[in-house]
Amino acid sequence: MAIERHYSKYLREMGADIHHYAAPDAVIEFVRKGIVNKVLFKAGVHSLYRQINREVKEIAASFKPDIIWVVKGMELYPETIQYLSARFKTANYNPDHPFIIVSRGSGNRNVTESVPFYHLHFCYNGKLAEEIHNRFGIRTVFLPFAYELSAAGFREAAAENEINKLCFLGNPDSTRENTIGSLASQGFAIDVYGHGWTKRKLAGLSNVKVHDAVYGQAFWNRLRQYRVQLNIFRAHNEGSHNMRSFEIPAVGGIQLAPYSQEQENFFESSRETIYYKGIHELSEKAAMLLSWDSLRANELRVAARERSLTPGYTYADRAATVFGTFKEMMQW
Repeated sequence: MAIERHYSKYLREMGADIHHYAAPDAVIEFVRKGIVNKVLFKAGVHSLYRQINREVKEIAASFKPDIIWVVKGMELYPETIQYLSARFKTANYNPDHPFIIVSRGSGNRNVTESVPFYHLHFCYNGKLAEEIHNRFGIRTVFLPFAYELSAAGFREAAAENEINKLCFLGNPDSTRENTIGSLASQGFAIDVYGHGWTKRKLAGLSNVKVHDAVYGQAFWNRLRQYRVQLNIFRAHNEGSHNMRSFEIPAVGGIQLAPYSQEQENFFESSRETIYYKGIHELSEKAAMLLSWDSLRANELRVAARERSLTPGYTYADRAATVFGTFKEMMQW
């Protein structure tokens, strides 16, 4: 589920009247119509974005919202954000990073150049929130990631038999491939789940097993099932955290993640999550976790799950922060 759908669900439950315009879905539908559309889109020779921007303006004029909340905003031109901000209160939330574009899907010039034109930014990254406020004088709100897992979903995942092995759930980039490749070269057996791994050299290593991406309950089951879940940050998450920072502990998974003070503020080092600094320490701690007996491993699983039940860690909690912020915006 796209992250904005979590917020739409809970904001509606809190009484908000929402019109959700799914611009990314329009892009996906356009590209899937055939190879010609795919080529035109990659080349930038299409009118889809112009259509989306026109429709957003028309919907805003008809719906007359109190607040327009843009999630990322790759499809919206900076001049469209300027137009909307002159007529409505506007907010942005980017689950990636507006100034660090690591892949085609993580951002574009529209996202970066639109930053100064919003009235407010929700930021998953504390340092990014400071940067936007200091550079542009715009209000920011720290909005960390969270998790969405039912009690029944947790119980099903917790019933999985443990596999004493390393696992990584996520799509490839050079950092992730190099990190996993380094571990594999040291003799660690690793299962990898995600899109695009079969095209990487990593897939040819004897002790790396590549699987398709998993979703829904299967996603949670895999997070819980393995002894060690690797969390490997992309460039825009360094010094901060990512979605897995909350999802792995929520299901009682044993997370081995890059150290950051921001992340440790949510999960205590060595008790609820294991952190590493550099590839050498990653190898040492991976070996340590694989050597633990089931009693010691279960202690961390229980502690991680219990911390995840702390008020404020779910998307329902995050939506309450958003709802409260929007009520304040109404008084500006």
